[in-house]
Amino acid sequence: SESGIACVVPKIHWDFSTPRVLCMDFEEGFSITDIEQIEKSNVKKSDLSTLVSKVFQAQIFQSGFIHCDPHPANVFWRKTEKGKPELVLFDHGLYKQIDNNFRLNYANLWRSLLVADIEKIKESCHFLGIDDMYPLLSAMLLSRPFDEIIERSKTNSFRTKTRIDSKSDAVMIRGYAQQYLKEIVKLLDKVPRQMLLIFKMNDCLRHIGHTLGSNNTNELVVAGKYAAKEVYKSSLSSKESTIIEKLKLWCSFIMLMSRIKCYELRSGWIR
Repeated sequence: SESGIACVVPKIHWDFSTPRVLCMDFEEGFSITDIEQIEKSNVKKSDLSTLVSKVFQAQIFQSGFIHCDPHPANVFWRKTEKGKPELVLFDHGLYKQIDNNFRLNYANLWRSLLVADIEKIKESCHFLGIDDMYPLLSAMLLSRPFDEIIERSKTNSFRTKTRIDSKSDAVMIRGYAQQYLKEIVKLLDKVPRQMLLIFKMNDCLRHIGHTLGSNNTNELVVAGKYAAKEVYKSSLSSKESTIIEKLKLWCSFIMLMSRIKCYELRSGWIR
C-alpha cells in the first residue's frame, strides 16, 4: 500500500497457522502466464509486464524485503473493479531481507546501467566485490551483451539500435551462457551471498517477461527508475553534502526523471 502499486498479499490467519502450516485468505486470480485468460480479459500484456517489474523492483530498492521465488504459480493477476490489473503474490516461504549497504550499492549499479555510465558501473561493481568481471555481471543482470551498454554510452539512449526477435534473443543468451560458463561460476563465487537469491528472482521474472512479450528496455527503465530514486534519496540525506552539491544532485535527478518520463510517453506505458 505504501508503494501505491496494485499488488495484494493474502492476509495471514495466525490463529490457524503453525510452524508447518501457513493459513491465509483465499484470493482469486489467474497465473501471470495464462495468456488465454489475459487475451479474453482484454488486458494488455505490456501492462501486466510493467506491473510485475514495478512490484519486484519496489521490493528490491524500496523495502529490501524480496520475494525470491516469483514463478508463475506464485504470481497471479486479476482485474480490479476499475478494470485495471493487479497482482496477487503467493508462497511466501522464500524471502530475503537485504541489508541497507548492499541495497544502495545495488541501486547505484542499476542507475549506472540505465544511463550506461561505464565508470560508475565499474565503481558500483567494485563495491559488490567484482572488479575485472564487471562486464559479465552487468550482462548477467541485464541479460544483454555488454557491447550494448557500450553502444548506449555513445548514443546517450536507453535503447540500442539493434533489434532482434525474442527467439533469436533467447538463442543468443544461451550461447553466451555456454561460452562464459566457467567465468559465470567464478563470478557467482565472488558476489555477496545476497546477490544469489536476486539472480534466482531475476530468472523467474525473465521467464514471465518472455511469456508476456516484455521489452528489455522497459524492464531496464523500470528498474533504473526505482534505483535512481533511492540513490537520490540516500545522497540527499547525507550530512556531508553541501547545499551546492545537493542542488547539483537535484538537477541531475530531475534531468534523469525527465528522460524517463519522455521514454514512458513515447512507449505508451506511463501510469
